[in-house]
Amino acid sequence: MKVLLIDPCKEANYKEKKRGVTRFPQASLIYIASLTPEEHQVAIVEEEVQPIDFDASCDLVGITCLTATAPRAYRIADEFRTRGKRVVLGGVHPTVLPEEAHLHADAVVVGEAEPVWAGLLSDAESGGLKPFYRSTPDWRLDDYPLPRRGARSGAVLDLAPVVTSRGCPYACEFCCVRNVFGRKVRHVSVRRVMEDIEASGSRQVMFLDDNIVGDPTYAEELFDALKGSGIRWVGQASISFMNRERLLEKAAASGCKGLFFGLETVSEERMERMKKGMKTLDETAAAVKRITKAGILFHASIVFGFDDDGPDIFDRTLEFLNRSDIASATFNILTPYPGTVLFDKYKAEGRLLTEDWKDYDHCTPTFVPRLMTVNQLMEGRRRVRKGFSSMRGIASRFPGNWRTPILFLLANLGQRAALTEEERARKPKLLEQVYMKKREAI
Repeated sequence: MKVLLIDPCKEANYKEKKRGVTRFPQASLIYIASLTPEEHQVAIVEEEVQPIDFDASCDLVGITCLTATAPRAYRIADEFRTRGKRVVLGGVHPTVLPEEAHLHADAVVVGEAEPVWAGLLSDAESGGLKPFYRSTPDWRLDDYPLPRRGARSGAVLDLAPVVTSRGCPYACEFCCVRNVFGRKVRHVSVRRVMEDIEASGSRQVMFLDDNIVGDPTYAEELFDALKGSGIRWVGQASISFMNRERLLEKAAASGCKGLFFGLETVSEERMERMKKGMKTLDETAAAVKRITKAGILFHASIVFGFDDDGPDIFDRTLEFLNRSDIASATFNILTPYPGTVLFDKYKAEGRLLTEDWKDYDHCTPTFVPRLMTVNQLMEGRRRVRKGFSSMRGIASRFPGNWRTPILFLLANLGQRAALTEEERARKPKLLEQVYMKKREAI
């Protein structure tokens, strides 16, 4: 069979996109490709960088999607099905809403695809695809082949995506990771991780794990293996790991150049409830200094719209980020994804503004905030982004990040470009009544 695997954009506007400093690498389809027997031909299309040929010669189309890309994935699936192609949908969104996804596909993979892919291909060959293929996260990550690496993205920072673990023991109300990967953390052996990096052909790696230091013993073994290899890497981690001095030193010595931290908020009351490891802003500022002193760029993820966020949260956030010399940051609007406790809560309270999944993108309000208006939430986020990405803000934080000057400048210039692109893509100021109409429609 000829198998076409697709990772869709939110919108079919790849021609309008400019190649940025970096492109967040995807990994799911290269794992599926590696699991496909050699007698089948496999092609991968990432719509962000190349168009989809709906007339392509293929026997089976596999599409992966997140919530924000689900509407586009459904349109792609419908288009292929009108041409008589069989379509399989998988990924986070089809996993949490499989019945919805099945309206647009011949089969839906619920959960991880690895344990069910061989059976699905066999059924496709015999013409007997089942409507749902459900997997359970009770298999070892070492039991399957290494991902089939493809062409480079063409971005300035060409980062090879590498996975070392899956699963999460926590149950955050706004996250559905456990729905897909389970609550038990499973690891790829360090030996196989190093083989995967070597096979990628890249000396720059992005570890896609939610917390690369979640298991300190494993992390130390991995960092020891990376030391002296010439590999430079970035990843995600819990800010509490700065309390482990030995682990921090090993991370820096292994080639770690930057880490993404889920700081989320500068509200100490919210920090206490979220149990992120830091209880005060002073503790957080000290953690930032220790991490940057080790030569690791600190990238903060900030979320606006929690129920205890008032209009003052925006100025407080900008002041803290600049005062603490946080190198770079991502600013998100709280998003109640389907399949989460938060989604069920807001729906029960009648606070959802829309169930148009393309709006579930971290940039668009999808619910009614408790202590501010929708416009205040949108404009506040925009104001913080502009202030943080201003040349004055960047210049003020540079002295505290002199150990990673190139990465600091690339990250901030990339953020400025992303801000410009987002503002150009959006229509003029979205008014509150637009959202109220959406709310009335559901």
